[in-house]
Amino acid sequence: MIRFVLFFIAALGLNFFVSGQSETSLVLPYNVELIERAQQSRSFPPRMGEERMLLTLPFLDDFDRYSLPTSDPAIPLSWQMWTDSDVYINSTYPISPPTIGVATLDGLKSDGTAYNETLYSYGPADTLTSLPIDLSSYTPESNVFLVFQYEGGGLGNQPDEMDSLVVDFYTTVGIDGWYRQWATGGALARSDSFYRAVIPIKQPEYLTSNFQFRFRNYASLYGNYDHWHLDFVLINSGIDTSVTTYSEVAMQYPNNTFLNNYTAMPWPHYRSNPASFMRSDFTAFERNLQAVSANIVTGYKIKYGTQEWDFPGQDFNITSNADQNIQRTIPLNGYQFDNSVNDSCAVFDVKVYINTINDPYNDTAQFKQVFTNYYAYDDGTAEWSYALTDAPGGSMAMKFNSAIPDTLLGLLIHFVPYGISAATESFLLRVYGDNNGSPGNQFQENFNQFNPQFFEGLNKFSYYALDAPLYVNGVFYVGFTHPGTGVLAVGLDKNTNGNSGNLFYMLQSGGSWLPTEIAGSVMIRPVFRAAKQIVGIEEQDQAQALLYPNPTDGALNIVLQQRGRYNIRIHDSVGRLVLTHSINDQISSCMDISSLPSGVYHVIVEDKGTHHRSSQLLIRE
Repeated sequence: MIRFVLFFIAALGLNFFVSGQSETSLVLPYNVELIERAQQSRSFPPRMGEERMLLTLPFLDDFDRYSLPTSDPAIPLSWQMWTDSDVYINSTYPISPPTIGVATLDGLKSDGTAYNETLYSYGPADTLTSLPIDLSSYTPESNVFLVFQYEGGGLGNQPDEMDSLVVDFYTTVGIDGWYRQWATGGALARSDSFYRAVIPIKQPEYLTSNFQFRFRNYASLYGNYDHWHLDFVLINSGIDTSVTTYSEVAMQYPNNTFLNNYTAMPWPHYRSNPASFMRSDFTAFERNLQAVSANIVTGYKIKYGTQEWDFPGQDFNITSNADQNIQRTIPLNGYQFDNSVNDSCAVFDVKVYINTINDPYNDTAQFKQVFTNYYAYDDGTAEWSYALTDAPGGSMAMKFNSAIPDTLLGLLIHFVPYGISAATESFLLRVYGDNNGSPGNQFQENFNQFNPQFFEGLNKFSYYALDAPLYVNGVFYVGFTHPGTGVLAVGLDKNTNGNSGNLFYMLQSGGSWLPTEIAGSVMIRPVFRAAKQIVGIEEQDQAQALLYPNPTDGALNIVLQQRGRYNIRIHDSVGRLVLTHSINDQISSCMDISSLPSGVYHVIVEDKGTHHRSSQLLIRE
């Protein structure tokens, strides 16, 4: 009997079925970053004695920074322009946005989980409501308009015909309440273009001291479906609606690496030959929203701790760029990340910027170049997921190239909990050699079966150890075999394309390896024993531990090679003991280090019974 697997379900029908053996990409059922933010927000006390001021014109939000309500003290109150936090502010879902950063409406709550897990559920989903705006000094002749840009789908899920995006105005005059002003359907939206909407605000009932407006989408409510992306939301007076340009130049996307093939790699591997891993140039993605050409000068800046390297004026674009998207090739001129800053791991903050005098936030795109103990093709965010369907015994494997001989310990994998039975599915880790550009002989048998773990670690990666550490040098392939028939989905980053030439799949045991047909980067990362041990401390296998994420912003996961009783001691850079932790009869534990200031620390893991010790360096962001 052929088993049919349902992947996308529209509000009133099915987008398509997948039957038989195949590889496929799936819509995510949740949003991991929103889940993480919701968890972190619980640690922020409410702000006392602060009142939001009444907003005045011009009202402008291009979502280049976090503008939703929050108690996070790192977000200034003056940035907050909205009363609710349902939408997802990001720069990874849109295609060709007017400026870097959008607000995405979907079928998920503010905590990143589905509004309704019932299949086929449909209705009003995300809402984005403005703070009150004082329009009492304006008249119908003031030419006050709401103008915004919107896109359906992008790199996310395309809205279906019955899905919609709407705009409502609120009034307290007469019968108070929300009144529909504008709407568009999913069938009218292209997935790769932004449209401009213009709505007049002329009625006296809206020209009051407490005017509000809201966006709302009607969508499938049981997952991360039916995406609408908003950008450059503007209310102002004196607007000439025949003019479609703005006095603005902005970045469109962040870059994700300055390396040739990877977004992250082990630091000792990079240090073996830095020049061979660096790109000669990179692409800057910019947008001139003006009606005339602008003098756009592009540079980049790199920072590590207190050290900073600035390269202004690397590109000059002064003609034929009016009202258009711009992709400029920026030379690195032989730049290499300084391999003397640390001997085991390093994280560099990279900013690409333009010399505009407009918005100081949207003229900069930034990312972190991570060098720790793993290789990665992905940027750490999953827009979709990847799975083999109806393929018991099927396998997937991703190609990597170890720059130096090293010991492979295991894999970091971002699994997506797609389907009710996902947590009960099992898999076996696999490592292969190279056979003329595809997976070859299996290096060693791994008998330890795992179940996928969800919502663990930085960007929700979980660590799975090989049965025994494995010596690796040169090209190798890592992945897993899935003996079950359920859907076992792995995160798929759509802003990179490490899959091309690197990802292979096998639909049944003993079958042939096939190259993928799906663009993106499957989120599988091989982990090495790459961190150099501190001089004078003997390395003992019994006390070895994997620490991740490294760098970390507050939560440190500790995975031991065997169950036991361990003392964990963290010392600062001058040797002072700053934190301790105890593990009893466990193989893993999570340690809260959020109280530590940013910096480099030594983590000593000691077996309580044998007193064997090992040490690793840890970066607290």
